[in-house]
Amino acid sequence: MGFIPGKRGDNMFLGLDVGGTFTDGVVVADGKIVSMVKAPTTNENLLRCILTVVDKMVEDIGSKAFERIVLSTTIVTNAIVEGKIDQVALCIMPGPGMNIADILPVEPYILSGYIDHRGREMAQPSKEEVLSACRHFASCDVFVVSGKFAVRNPNFESAVADWIQEKVSPMHISRGGKVSGTLNFLRRTNSAYYNAAVWRRFNAFATAVEEALTIRGVYSPVFVLKADGGTLPLSVARNCPIEAIFTGPAASTIGVMGMNGDAAVSGISLDIGGTTTDIALWQKGRPALAKEGAAVAGHRTGVQGFRLKSAGIGGDSLVFWENHVLKVGPMRHGPAMAAGGPKPTVTDAMVAAGFIDFGDRALAVKAMKQLALQGQSPEEMASQVVDKAVNDICQAIADLLDEQAAEPLYHVEEIVYERKFVLETIIGVGGGAAGLVPLIAKKLGISYTLPENGKVANAFGAAVARPTIAITLRADTAEGYYTVPELGIKNRLPRGNSSLQNMYELAEKHLAELAQRNSIFAGETQIVQSEEFNMVRGFTSVGKIMTCRLQIKPGVLQYGEEELC
Repeated sequence: MGFIPGKRGDNMFLGLDVGGTFTDGVVVADGKIVSMVKAPTTNENLLRCILTVVDKMVEDIGSKAFERIVLSTTIVTNAIVEGKIDQVALCIMPGPGMNIADILPVEPYILSGYIDHRGREMAQPSKEEVLSACRHFASCDVFVVSGKFAVRNPNFESAVADWIQEKVSPMHISRGGKVSGTLNFLRRTNSAYYNAAVWRRFNAFATAVEEALTIRGVYSPVFVLKADGGTLPLSVARNCPIEAIFTGPAASTIGVMGMNGDAAVSGISLDIGGTTTDIALWQKGRPALAKEGAAVAGHRTGVQGFRLKSAGIGGDSLVFWENHVLKVGPMRHGPAMAAGGPKPTVTDAMVAAGFIDFGDRALAVKAMKQLALQGQSPEEMASQVVDKAVNDICQAIADLLDEQAAEPLYHVEEIVYERKFVLETIIGVGGGAAGLVPLIAKKLGISYTLPENGKVANAFGAAVARPTIAITLRADTAEGYYTVPELGIKNRLPRGNSSLQNMYELAEKHLAELAQRNSIFAGETQIVQSEEFNMVRGFTSVGKIMTCRLQIKPGVLQYGEEELC
């Protein structure tokens, strides 16, 4: 596999993508790839494969002096797809008149106590109820505490979390208001739930990375890619892994952005790895954002992210018969038989059918022979498996397009100028793209592109992603205070600050402080959310409630930008 030749500059960025099947690494200098490494992921011992990749890259470039290291991984996404997540003790304070128990990922324990829409404490939580919840969840060591309107007053969530910590000292407690600054209680609770569910697995990954770098004497700042394509310091991500829950798909999306240049196409990108296929929508050359928050296992969260969908089909997906029905994935039992694996996979089918040249073709044919029905040749079986994989991925694409079409429109201009999304092309990256993307494009009747170095798009995307961080500021001028839930603060409003523009300026100040605290350059910012409501009592306006969510704008680092200094 070749790489784009480039002269090593002073600013070297290392991107490391730990997938379910392969661990990829790239070093980017002066905007070009100067080292590219791919090694099998040792899931039972992540330290080993990370060390292998780091060693080869350091050997290639003759230096350990990286400006920064950025990680992406599909390990967490794969865990959710395969159902390998922790049992979570979910405690919620929904307040009166609201029942969301049946639409949460698991059955919650409902506590009394609630905050009203102004952030006022209307009924105190009960410590006895919290202790009862601890007994109810005796087998759990990760907890979630989520209260309605906690983003406007975090006191009750803090008190309940303290009581849980005092009683059972769990490994981790996720608080809804700290995990997500969004006002939607359901999405915030979902965010906190999945944050806790993947906390242990993500931290094991983070520890393995830190140990590998320390062993090799690499002491560069380490970041993790977020779902929106920005990056987050690894130390921050340890407590909030939900932000990194789609690092793999986000990395491939940023990688495609960097590899595909300014091509103003509307279509999809497919990152076909060993365990999953990650699908992203593109409109006029830019990845589309999920307006309602990223969906995890069908549940909307407060995580700002790209319009993505992960299907449990990849090159190493297990192929088997179940009740006389052919199944493909989502399980993975090791590499393809063509590469010495134990059971038939999609890759074996592609090799046996002649779509790709990989590994030992005789072993791939043997794998298909194990699956073949009476009177069916291995090649016919292989074609059937490939057709099944292609059809399943096409169905996932159709589902994503349906979700996009069904998303509500919030602004007048969206209604007036609404245009239906038109699928024009596919951009394929990942190890399985060369075999499957041409077949998927043919079935859909559209064109496709396979970028050079697309097999390491995730690692490349991680390396060139711009650092970013976000905050949410809410102000109540009648009460005279504002909150920033991500910082856990509730402060008095400065005198004379009563306009939305004043709130932008105040949010910019706190964002700059948070960026400095996390060693992030506060460059161009963008408004993610902005709302302003008048409060009326009788016939008189008595104040305003204003919300603004700001973030450092994510995207691809350009050589020469101030962030590179």
